[in-house]
Amino acid sequence: MVSIIIPAHEEEKYIGASIERLLSQKGVVFIKKDENPGDFKAVQAKAKTLCELTIVVTHGKDDTEGAVSKYAGAGVNLISGSFSGVSEARNIGASVSRGDVFLFLDADTLLNDGFIKRLDDFKDKRNFIGTSKLLPDINTAKARIFMFCNNIAHVISKTSMALIFCHSDVYKKIGGFDERMQVGEDLKFINIALKNKFGKFKYIGDISAVTSMRRFEINGYLKTIIEWIGGYFFKPPEYYDVVR
Repeated sequence: MVSIIIPAHEEEKYIGASIERLLSQKGVVFIKKDENPGDFKAVQAKAKTLCELTIVVTHGKDDTEGAVSKYAGAGVNLISGSFSGVSEARNIGASVSRGDVFLFLDADTLLNDGFIKRLDDFKDKRNFIGTSKLLPDINTAKARIFMFCNNIAHVISKTSMALIFCHSDVYKKIGGFDERMQVGEDLKFINIALKNKFGKFKYIGDISAVTSMRRFEINGYLKTIIEWIGGYFFKPPEYYDVVR
């Protein structure tokens, strides 16, 4: 089973589209937190993939919680509270997740069809961590070129953007995301796994997701890239400017 964990803070404008894209995945059955995965063996026998979706909402100025609660009947598990940041939200979501494969997904990222079933293929391979091909949500030359280069960079540098997946065993060995960090926690998460040989880095190019380019469009591509390079080779900034 695949467990998807989405941290969401002031994402009312984006979260609905992300949820609907997930729920529309073909051949995937979403189960609720009070349902037993073992009761769905007949479903799995029909080549269906089991998935649980947990969205952890940190209270903010908009009604992200209300936007998520609309999908409760469709199998979306909602947790809300005043959390310290994205790392704590991810860890809280992971603590209640029961899947073999964990997918940590940004709230403004849309999975293309077949993504969840593809991840489920790795449920018996217990030593992997990685990311996938990304596409921009705007069709400009600047965005397309950047994302093409960004995907290559992820393969070379073994980094991620917008999503990270791993086996649940790898997550447990790492000990979760560092809740003291507001920026660079994803890079540290992957580095711990690779340094300690908890998992091998895997870039999957035959599935993809569409992610928002709002940070680059508002803050500037060059500025954001420089911040990323500095964080990779030296020290991540203490925080990124909030972009909504």
